[in-house]
Amino acid sequence: MFRKIMVLSASAGAGHVTAANALETALRESGIAREVVNIDVLTKVSPLMRNMYSKQYIRLVNRAPHLLGAIYDVTDQPKKFDGRRMTFDVANALPMLRLLANEKPDIVVSTHFLASELAAFATRRKRLNAYLATVITDFDAHAFWLSNPVDHYFTAMEETSRQLEHLGVKTDNISITGIPISVKFADAPSPVEARRQLQLDETLPVVLVSAGGFGVGPVVETVEAVKRCNSRFQTIVLCGKNEKLRAQLNYKYCSDTFHAVGHTDSMQTYMAAANLMIGKSGGLTSSECLASRLPMLIVSPIPGQEERNANHLLEHGAAVSGSIRTLTYKLDKVLSTPGQLKEMSEAAAALGQPNSARNVVARLQQLAAKKEFGTKSLRKGKN
Repeated sequence: MFRKIMVLSASAGAGHVTAANALETALRESGIAREVVNIDVLTKVSPLMRNMYSKQYIRLVNRAPHLLGAIYDVTDQPKKFDGRRMTFDVANALPMLRLLANEKPDIVVSTHFLASELAAFATRRKRLNAYLATVITDFDAHAFWLSNPVDHYFTAMEETSRQLEHLGVKTDNISITGIPISVKFADAPSPVEARRQLQLDETLPVVLVSAGGFGVGPVVETVEAVKRCNSRFQTIVLCGKNEKLRAQLNYKYCSDTFHAVGHTDSMQTYMAAANLMIGKSGGLTSSECLASRLPMLIVSPIPGQEERNANHLLEHGAAVSGSIRTLTYKLDKVLSTPGQLKEMSEAAAALGQPNSARNVVARLQQLAAKKEFGTKSLRKGKN
């Protein structure tokens, strides 16, 4: 048994924290550590850094997504920007670095590249002696995910692993586990039971509209396009933490076939009940859809990582894409072609990893047990 495992994330978008929470649950369930600590590193950095990684990110998503995409593409070059980035990050993350040195975890698992970078820096400065693992929370491996040292990388799919190999990571240091999602997805109800639990009409298709964890993006425009469809179906809008959006949509549209809901711990039930998801192609949302056999209609993905995620889903046949202008047409077309929905569902199921968080934990236990921490061996069978 390990003494302490730290799971590190960053609340720059909701997906990294969601993955960290899934790993925390799986780690506690496994019993491989006496203590599991889950930390958002942005709570342990300067206000300047916190603002840049969280608030500024959301502003760019809403106001200048193409600028965000340009930055993503320009910086996707190994080592080119590492020096300047490290200087800024270390200077603004001293409390997080002190915490790592004081807590002395046996294992650090990071679901955001900033967290990986800080753990690697502490290791290079000999302030930390831990097994370092990085979980890539997109289908595409951006150069920022590379840190030195990192003992092991966990990826969504084989193509992600091949990208890492191209960037210089050894094959033995990569495992394909899927992006960690809640263990609840492994025990999700059947579609019929899910609809009963949610009190939905069992005779009409169910379409989910996702606004993401923070409820940002062109959600109102998406809903208006959905309402113009000729097909008959039920609509559920997942507004995340945006209570203002939820209230606005329910005030304007609420009916027997339209509901806007806020943050929920039952995402696996909503996805099990649905026939199609409309939204962006964030790594976590996409992984949850795949685990639920749920096809996606991707609209307005954020340039950069979400566009690259979308390309993977489209290539494998688990999604179709459209714009706000074509959404009504695309949705009517998909819903009126049951054979297409079935094929997309089967493609999603082929990629889905409902036990992804447990997969990471099981592999992590095998790998980290071979490392010695100081003079104390933590090989299997020794405490």
